[in-house]
Amino acid sequence: MAALAASRRLLLLLRPELEPCLRSRALNPCSGRARWAGGLRRAPPLVSCRRDFSDEGSAYAAKNSAPDEQFLQLSLDEGEGDGVVPGISESVVKDAKKSAIELLAVRAYSVSELRKKLCGKNYSADTVDSVIADFKSRGLLNDGYYAESFSRSRWQSSTWGPRRIKQALRQKGVPEAEADQATRSVFQDDRGDEDQASHGLSEASMDHLFAQASKQWLRGSSLPLEKRRARIVRWLQYRGFSWGVTNSIIRKLEAQHPP
Repeated sequence: MAALAASRRLLLLLRPELEPCLRSRALNPCSGRARWAGGLRRAPPLVSCRRDFSDEGSAYAAKNSAPDEQFLQLSLDEGEGDGVVPGISESVVKDAKKSAIELLAVRAYSVSELRKKLCGKNYSADTVDSVIADFKSRGLLNDGYYAESFSRSRWQSSTWGPRRIKQALRQKGVPEAEADQATRSVFQDDRGDEDQASHGLSEASMDHLFAQASKQWLRGSSLPLEKRRARIVRWLQYRGFSWGVTNSIIRKLEAQHPP
């Protein structure tokens, strides 16, 4: 069902004029797959900073449902013939585009990740390049948006710091410039306060980090001070924060939560 909804979102992005038709297309109320009261809910936008970036994607969606063939066909027809390199069969390119849409319906991908996935399906390099160029031109692939969404998701859900996020983005093939811009957008603001100047994190980011570190500090209340301190150092370093940020958080913890 998740893949079906994602394929509808892809179609709405490519064919916005079909939105009234999609909204009026009701699901079968007797179907075991869904029992919605009041008809079909409007799907959220395709590009979202709050989208889940699980590396494995949605295993349930991949195993239990496939993208709606009719909507996949309409999405493919929209870009049919675009960016086809001479000498490459249009049917092969169309098949590669269908595979790419099915992958994107499960989770977001960087350009490099999607390229590897398609090459793994034994499409030629020229075919993959044609699909990638077409999807980038239509806004279905954008490493800048992907990097910022991934950074914001990891910061809010797992308290990852800039260093670990950049490392993960490099492993996903995101260019260094895109990764740097993404982490600046998430961890810094336009005010340029003292924390940002010295640690690279805005005051709001430092406050959020301190709140999360405080929870870890209080959980070790029964430990000796040195062990509590070492525990927080490991917690912060593992998440990719600099020594400057680590020392600042520890000093603040000891001041506000004395033993």
